[in-house]
Amino acid sequence: MNAMTSVTAREVQWFAVRMKPNASGGPRTAIVDVEKEQYINRAGQKSWRKVKGTGNRVFLPEHLMKRAGFEVFLPVKKVLRIKNRFTKEKHLVSVPLLADWMFVGLPIVETEYGRGVPGWKKLMELDVVAGVMGTGGRPILMSDSTVMRLMRQFSSGRVPSEVKRRVAARRVFGVGDVAKVVHGPFEDFDFKIVEVGDSSAKGVVNLFGRDNLMELGLENLSTK
Repeated sequence: MNAMTSVTAREVQWFAVRMKPNASGGPRTAIVDVEKEQYINRAGQKSWRKVKGTGNRVFLPEHLMKRAGFEVFLPVKKVLRIKNRFTKEKHLVSVPLLADWMFVGLPIVETEYGRGVPGWKKLMELDVVAGVMGTGGRPILMSDSTVMRLMRQFSSGRVPSEVKRRVAARRVFGVGDVAKVVHGPFEDFDFKIVEVGDSSAKGVVNLFGRDNLMELGLENLSTK
């Protein structure tokens, strides 16, 4: 009997979402995940202080969208900026490529537009969201090829590899292709595809001289 293994994947479709302008005019970045250490203050009491050099600088709208559970892609570019007001030395920093725009991935089951649809309702209620790029009152779905091209050019390593693989897989794999398994118990095995869906593919893996049919998420596969 053939073995069947199922790996689920969060299949999404991408839309261009506009952020609200920063009303205060201040910086739109912040330091998060700062480590803290305990010390004894001048009064002899235990207190906490930030550990210098720890934490990650984030673009606030992107950070808030991810914290809300959305899959987000923010294209960035590298620019030279003066380190501080005490020196003329410059360093490379990442800044958003498109002013006030980023790409948000919604699960396919929630991409039917409407405020009553959970994904859209949650998105449009976020304080940082101004709207979605659209025409005739409906959002424009970004093509896989467009999103993949932008990820290759402007991700600067910020997009998880499994997200890139999933976007690429939707237009790369076909019936009869042999892919390479990149995650899970069958890592590095060849996977001969017999059926391709929106988020997974059925295929054959040879184990101990015997072909076994199984289903894997597209994010677990790579072209050979």
